[in-house]
Amino acid sequence: MASKFGMAGGIPERRVRPIWDAIDSRQFKNALKLSASLLAKYPNAPYALALKALILERMGKPDEALSVCLNAKELLHTNDSILIDDLTLSTLQIVFQRLDHLDMATSCYEYACGKFPNNLELMMGLFQLLSIKMYKVVGEERFLLWAVCSIQLQVLCGNGGEKLLLLAEGLLKKHITSHSLHEPDALIVYISLLEHQSKFGDALEILSGKLGSLIMIEVDRLRIQAQGCCLPCYSGPIRAAVIPSD
Repeated sequence: MASKFGMAGGIPERRVRPIWDAIDSRQFKNALKLSASLLAKYPNAPYALALKALILERMGKPDEALSVCLNAKELLHTNDSILIDDLTLSTLQIVFQRLDHLDMATSCYEYACGKFPNNLELMMGLFQLLSIKMYKVVGEERFLLWAVCSIQLQVLCGNGGEKLLLLAEGLLKKHITSHSLHEPDALIVYISLLEHQSKFGDALEILSGKLGSLIMIEVDRLRIQAQGCCLPCYSGPIRAAVIPSD
């Protein structure tokens, strides 16, 4: 979550960490109280507003969350002295997307990329959103996988966005519920996403279920093993799911 030099969205990370801890432990009332204290000290910080919006959305207050997000978006677009960073934008993206306002999240990234045209982190975030938009337009699995892989690369490169992994997992689960998965590569991406979050038990369940039948070719099974997918942590069923028997 933290960016360089112990800063998070332009705010000292030590002031932000307790809020995330409260969110992660679902202590939303406490998180909101901490957020109010943070905003009292940093009233014009878009990241502080994005955190408050995230808390409100988790508390089941979508209208209030959207209003706060729009305030943060307005600050980003109108105040040239405001820090524009991927951590702030990715937090806004989570809230906007959960509120079914993907267009507003895309607008934030488009503005940021226009202002900083050579910033690869911002371009990666915009690519994610455009991939999701293409998926929503045509419903093709490949576009969703583009977005998921982009999120994983962002986190792997240490550029924050860990919370986006949960969003990516949610998108995949929703797609599986309505359309299932049809390609072995799609299953490999899903398993790698679970592994990225240390959800090895969930990966075991997926590989042992109906979706595991997508891995039919020996080379694909061995590729999963080479990627380190859960195998060091399990024996028995998971090995049977991905390693061909003699």
